[in-house]
Amino acid sequence: MRKLLKLMITIFAALLFSVSALAQKGTGEATGIAQQAVKPPVITLSGKLLEIKIGPCENTTGWSATGTHLIMQSKDGAKLNIHLGPTSAVEHVIDQLAIGQSLTFDAFRTERLPDNAYILKSLILDGKVIHLRDKNLRPNWAYARGKGRAQGMSQGRGRWGPCW
Repeated sequence: MRKLLKLMITIFAALLFSVSALAQKGTGEATGIAQQAVKPPVITLSGKLLEIKIGPCENTTGWSATGTHLIMQSKDGAKLNIHLGPTSAVEHVIDQLAIGQSLTFDAFRTERLPDNAYILKSLILDGKVIHLRDKNLRPNWAYARGKGRAQGMSQGRGRWGPCW
């Protein structure tokens, strides 16, 4: 019995470590934006796509190991960092983009984000709107947890958690 208890504790510790290794440091928020009563305003922006960055997110509160960001140049020349979400959940969007392309999108930001950093809510592409977050700013891939395929996700590519 004692060996079984030791084994269970070891397995639990290993699982806990592996999950925390995939988690990222977050922005210090106790809850996600979708659970907060007061939502930040959503604004419409546009600009030219300069770069697509895929890698660890510095300002995430989620479990994904990598996130995807669009580096944009706004019409007034400002450089914008637009966070889409976990790479596995947004790859269907990235597949439709090209460097130099002009994009229009709805995004929001929180006080804890760096200047000119935004989180994408929806993107207008070739006359169609691609929604990544609902009206409460909850990521579409968050619906997949325990409920099958994520709503709004092309071909069900979303995995298990938001990057931001």
